[in-house]
Amino acid sequence: MGYLADKKNEHEAACEAAIRAGDAPTARMHAAKAAEFCFALAKQTSGPVSSSYVTTAEGWLEIAEKLATAKLPRPAAGGPRPVAAAGNAPAARSTGGAGSSPVQDDESSSGESFEVSEIPDVSFDDIAGMNEAKAAIQEMIIYPMREPEKAKAMKLKPGGGVILYGPPGNGKTMFGKAIAHEIAAPFFYASGAQLRSKWHGESEQNLSRLLKAASSKPVAVLFLDEIDGLLPRRTASSSVVDNRIVTQFLADVGGFRESENTLLILGATNKPWAIDEAVFRTGRFDEKLYIGLPDKDARLGMLTRAFDGVACETAVDCAQWAERLDGYTGSDITGIARKARLAAFKRSVEAGTDPVVLASDLENAVKVIPSSVTPAMVRQYENFNQQRFDGTNSKV
Repeated sequence: MGYLADKKNEHEAACEAAIRAGDAPTARMHAAKAAEFCFALAKQTSGPVSSSYVTTAEGWLEIAEKLATAKLPRPAAGGPRPVAAAGNAPAARSTGGAGSSPVQDDESSSGESFEVSEIPDVSFDDIAGMNEAKAAIQEMIIYPMREPEKAKAMKLKPGGGVILYGPPGNGKTMFGKAIAHEIAAPFFYASGAQLRSKWHGESEQNLSRLLKAASSKPVAVLFLDEIDGLLPRRTASSSVVDNRIVTQFLADVGGFRESENTLLILGATNKPWAIDEAVFRTGRFDEKLYIGLPDKDARLGMLTRAFDGVACETAVDCAQWAERLDGYTGSDITGIARKARLAAFKRSVEAGTDPVVLASDLENAVKVIPSSVTPAMVRQYENFNQQRFDGTNSKV
């Protein structure tokens, strides 16, 4: 099987080189051969690995078909152009007319395009719970910025990397925005899907542009969502694109350590076990924070805020509901409260009365909005925490 993998890689590289040279016929031949060896590898493997090879093969065939009619631009004097490569599911795209580049040099390719236009208005006070996560961020960036001389005396530099992991719907993105608000810093946001490209080199360039744009600010928060899709675990069957993106990220992040600017990189994921091991090492993401289901106090805070200023009958007891909604995510709780308010609003419109939330409104809401996280999902995170961090990582 090693021979087949070597030949696959050989034809992938040859295809990329031919496209850079503007030689479509040769590129097409190598794309087809790459697909042929991918299919051969699929036959010798099974399960997800086999499926991955099939998907990659189909992508190379699609590129080969596109190359049959494509007019590839000749490389510019300044260096090679980005070209197509096989990823987990590569797809061909138009190369345009003669002299045009497969990668458009517009705002979408600039790291600045990922900057949120205004500093987020959500603060730590708006987030119920997450006390340990807030404390970790204060130690990493807020306190060092507030007391720079003391931090310098201890050779501590504000900023760094933090991985936020846990079940979806518990406020990881909102937490990132709150950090930017607390330090009055520009907020950059990008998901793995936004940065990934099927074209050779473009994914790495997108990531480098984004990191460069964020690190150019005196102080900035960079939020990378769904980093399991951007920095996946590298295996023997990983695509060339995956390997290059992870390598590029590790190199770029290491380079920012010497910068005088303050950059806090937050990586959020619902699947921490799918991230490459090298990403977890010290110097990349120094803090790993498990954002779990909200505890009782956090649930009470969410419900109190949801019904603040809203007319409710005396039977609506937020403390009681905070007990009942154990096991629900933050988004579940927010959804239940909103549905109850909508029911009260609809009733008032139809009856011509003032809107008042009834206990029955909450009862009906919880019937149609079950918990989105199962006990099995929670155990999966707990097992990961135990195996990866020896159970020392705090739950927040």
